[in-house]
Amino acid sequence: MSVEKELFSKWREILTLRYGKAFNEEMVQRAHENLVSAYSNFVASGCADPHFSKEICSSDSNKSMQRLGEALLYDKLSYLGLKPVSKSKGPDFCVEINGKSIWMELITPSIGDDNRIHELFDAYIPLSPCPECATELQKRLLLRVSSAIAAKLCAYEKYLRDGVVSSTDPLIIVINDALLCPPSFFYGVSHGADKGIGGFSLAEHAVNGIGPSAWVLGEGAVKYELQHTFRNLTQNRPEPKEGGGSRQDVPVGLFVHPTDPHVEIYAKRATIISAVFQMTLREDYGMFMLFRAKAETENHLFESLLSKGAFVKNPRANNPIDISVSSLLTTNVLASVLSVVQNDPV
Repeated sequence: MSVEKELFSKWREILTLRYGKAFNEEMVQRAHENLVSAYSNFVASGCADPHFSKEICSSDSNKSMQRLGEALLYDKLSYLGLKPVSKSKGPDFCVEINGKSIWMELITPSIGDDNRIHELFDAYIPLSPCPECATELQKRLLLRVSSAIAAKLCAYEKYLRDGVVSSTDPLIIVINDALLCPPSFFYGVSHGADKGIGGFSLAEHAVNGIGPSAWVLGEGAVKYELQHTFRNLTQNRPEPKEGGGSRQDVPVGLFVHPTDPHVEIYAKRATIISAVFQMTLREDYGMFMLFRAKAETENHLFESLLSKGAFVKNPRANNPIDISVSSLLTTNVLASVLSVVQNDPV
């Protein structure tokens, strides 16, 4: 069996494991065909770099999921009627929207050496959740997202210095949270990685400085109201760094006006980022495509089941994103609402 066929077989096993009990074999098969089709279309597009085929088949989940994310983001953009292009050097894709070139750089945050995240995934019991464990997991996932954004900020700064991209072109960092999700079904279909404290997305926590939320006693008829807090920094992991020493706190206010001078330096650098788009691009996307097709041709209500991800615009951006751009990129179904055909009265 070729390495590529082994990859396709692996996808089929994953989809069967996650959806085989909830859906019939035909639906799982169609979801698998969707996934293979998205892969093939991306390879044929010319956007895949010379290392794509090797790395998507890699046993290293960090490499393979990053590459799968690229193929699925290409499908998402193509479905929206855009024509993604890619250069040999630079961000993953460039699309033209309303006559404006917009760069999109995808990154798939890994768990890294934080094995505690896997332990928390394994210990999670849906019908008997542990609040302390959930809070710890959210904090650790936030650090992975923040680290990924910082890495792409540095990479894009280099692209600007080298003249690979124009200083007038908007940049969207796409956070593929696939590796931050447990191996359960419907991640990447109806929802993504667990939201941060207070119901905000991890992306919002990472760039808007949103802190812990709490229910406080309200006034008048409102007995309690949810009160949000804001912060410049979030506490890093308690585990010591490799070689010893404690970890420094992490900036989380890149899209706001931080009060901490050190964080303000990062925020000024981050003005080259126009937006962060958090979504889940993994094997479940084949099922997402299936529901998308059903929403187009059978029942438009299926659209309400599909996750739009979290699109966070940077109000301080040098090249701000127009609302029409964010609306387009978070669109899941292009077909118009199906009309109800009524029979003429007898």
